[in-house]
Amino acid sequence: MKKIIKTMKCHSIKGTFLTVLLVYLFAPGIAVADRCADNGQGDWACSHNSKVHYYWCNGYLVGRAVRWQIPEGTPPPGGWPVAFYYAGTQYNTSSHAFARDADEVLGLVYETRMIHELLDDPMASGKQYAVFVPDPPATSGYMQYWHTNVVYPYSASCDYDFFNDFFDDIENNQYGSSSLYNMDQRYAYGLSSGGYNTSRMAVTFNSGSMADVWQSLAVIAASYATCAGWQCTVPNALPANHPPTKFWHGSQDSVVPISTMREYYDELVEDGFTTEKLEGVYDHELTSDVIGSFGVKAWFDQFWP
Repeated sequence: MKKIIKTMKCHSIKGTFLTVLLVYLFAPGIAVADRCADNGQGDWACSHNSKVHYYWCNGYLVGRAVRWQIPEGTPPPGGWPVAFYYAGTQYNTSSHAFARDADEVLGLVYETRMIHELLDDPMASGKQYAVFVPDPPATSGYMQYWHTNVVYPYSASCDYDFFNDFFDDIENNQYGSSSLYNMDQRYAYGLSSGGYNTSRMAVTFNSGSMADVWQSLAVIAASYATCAGWQCTVPNALPANHPPTKFWHGSQDSVVPISTMREYYDELVEDGFTTEKLEGVYDHELTSDVIGSFGVKAWFDQFWP
């Protein structure tokens, strides 16, 4: 009888331990798994949701792919701060920033690694972000690139119609419950054409009902919203509420001269805005500079609510 009682107590202790362990693992606010993973060969992939977002552009119903993901666990009060990634010029294919191979051109594997840091917080800062990656419009045949510097006036572009509709849909439960997202805490980052489009958030989508929603921007291998390659004129007076902005740029960039980024940076400094830049000796590409303690997430974290 004593042996049976002892055994029962042992099972009871084990059961209690198991219960505590399960509560700990699945308690609200505790991430139980990373959204993104490396396959051991340098290839990165993140779980995600996707759909075609339909909207009206100049009287025509058009659509483009949107992919997104939220961190594991329970969002903070007010919802997850939201980071929007704008890719550079790309072919209209199934390839996307949530899954990249180590041997991708232009260092595109770092797109997925940036998403990994934003979703999974591997440096344990306690700050995580929902991530949205909308495709650029299919502007020229199979090529996709943003309209920020190719359509004048910008208000006549499909991007102008898309972003107004897209942001509204996030707030109107079209991408899951709007309570998941803190749309008053927005961040944007982008590469090349997407970097110009990141600047566009400060120029066009930071007034009226969207005034001051952008907490910080990260511009990679690009410059001001209306610049394009060598052709670049940065206005003497930037928007009065321009968000804090950091630049990553290669001194050997053969597509977007580093001088154009410096012109934008210098104007931000002159106008008294918060800004930083990180220059390296490389061409028009992503490098490890965009991750880690000096990367995009580390920059955003400085302005996390």
